[in-house]
Amino acid sequence: MKSTKFPTTMTSKISICKLVFLIAASIFAFNTVYAQNKKIKISPDSLKKQVSDSLKAIKKVKKPFKFTVDGVRVGFDLSYPITDNLFSPFQNSIPIPNATPVAPSYKYRYEGTADVGFAQNRFFAVFDYGFSRVERDRKGLNYTGFSYNAQGSYFRLGADYNFMHRTFKDEVMFVGFRYGIASFKHNFTYYGASEAWGYFPPRLILSTATIVDDRFVGTISEAGLSATWLEIVLGLKVNVWKQLFLGYTARFMLLSKVNGENQLIANDLPGFGSTNKRVRVVLNYYISYRIAFKSKGKLSIGKKILEDKIGK
Repeated sequence: MKSTKFPTTMTSKISICKLVFLIAASIFAFNTVYAQNKKIKISPDSLKKQVSDSLKAIKKVKKPFKFTVDGVRVGFDLSYPITDNLFSPFQNSIPIPNATPVAPSYKYRYEGTADVGFAQNRFFAVFDYGFSRVERDRKGLNYTGFSYNAQGSYFRLGADYNFMHRTFKDEVMFVGFRYGIASFKHNFTYYGASEAWGYFPPRLILSTATIVDDRFVGTISEAGLSATWLEIVLGLKVNVWKQLFLGYTARFMLLSKVNGENQLIANDLPGFGSTNKRVRVVLNYYISYRIAFKSKGKLSIGKKILEDKIGK
């Protein structure tokens, strides 16, 4: 067989084409590797920016606001009955002439509370009502002394905001305000003796079997009084068993005014306490029971089923 011989010019052209192809392939491979290396090498600042942008893009899913009535909670205060019976600040009494002896001084208060939850327990409308009676006796010398008595009722109106409503379903951590109004009456009884004419202690006359007392007695009474005050409150309500709750309320109270005082200055106000200071801090403990409203959920489910049927 005869071998075919290509011309020299043809061979040189083929070699040049191969060389150009190799150069182009090398450039392409170099660009590809360079681009890959460029993508992998990321500076710390660039990485931080990308992470920051990604986090900003992630939006927290918020529960939509719906105005609903969620339930009613009713309860009563535990602190007043305990403190009034165990820690009475006044224990001495004043004997009243020609009358049965006065029992030791006492103070008792009773308070109930109710709240209604709205908008998935975000907000609460609160109502408190209570009754108070205080009797304070002071014994001076053997022939002087006084007794102060005040009794009446009060109520508070206000609102709370539950700032943990997204975290807890039933428990409440709240901040709020109250406006308090009290109506009451009080009287002041005093007794003494005339030192100019001399004084003889109460004595028993055997012939008549009576007690003679030379002291004189005076009384100042006022009724139809009222008082108002403002409160900033903080508190907690914890679900301890089923629908039973325990909690406390810290009150920062500011006395506004007392109406009706004429001869006698009010010493103790129902719902507020002693008037020695216009600003008071009080802590109440409550036990309460919650009645949850479920009809709203049933209505929502029925509405959704109806909308689905209409859509079909």
